[in-house]
Amino acid sequence: MEKAEQDRGMGHCCLFPSDFLDAHTRYWEDGEELFEHGRLATADHLFGLCAECGLKALMVVAGMTTDPLGVPSQEYKTHINRLWDKFVSFAQGRTIERYAMELPVTNPFGDWYASNRYAHRRHFSRGIVEVHRDGASLIRRIVNAPQRDGVLQ
Repeated sequence: MEKAEQDRGMGHCCLFPSDFLDAHTRYWEDGEELFEHGRLATADHLFGLCAECGLKALMVVAGMTTDPLGVPSQEYKTHINRLWDKFVSFAQGRTIERYAMELPVTNPFGDWYASNRYAHRRHFSRGIVEVHRDGASLIRRIVNAPQRDGVLQ
């Protein structure tokens, strides 16, 4: 067992392989459920993760380096607020370039931080969350295109 697993108390558990496409879908579904019930703070977090996993799913099929469990290399082991621009650069000259061109230049997740999952719910207005929801929705549409094209299974 690796030391990191021991440090996290995971010696008795399994580390499951990454499935960014499934996580992308699951985070969207759960985020929508929470959003519809006014649970904005956690919905916001899930919309960011949804977007991140969608882009990483595309990057994996385009050759992003991962470890045996599918964890991205250090360069791409980042969240959506930074991954957006990295994705656009990564996609250049690859099979996913046409999908990256559908992203707006301005990252709607520029103000999204994974550490905000610890913030009090009062900080999450519907307006803030809707921007992130719309960004996640855009990435869902982009991810659906390569699925239709047979690039992403």
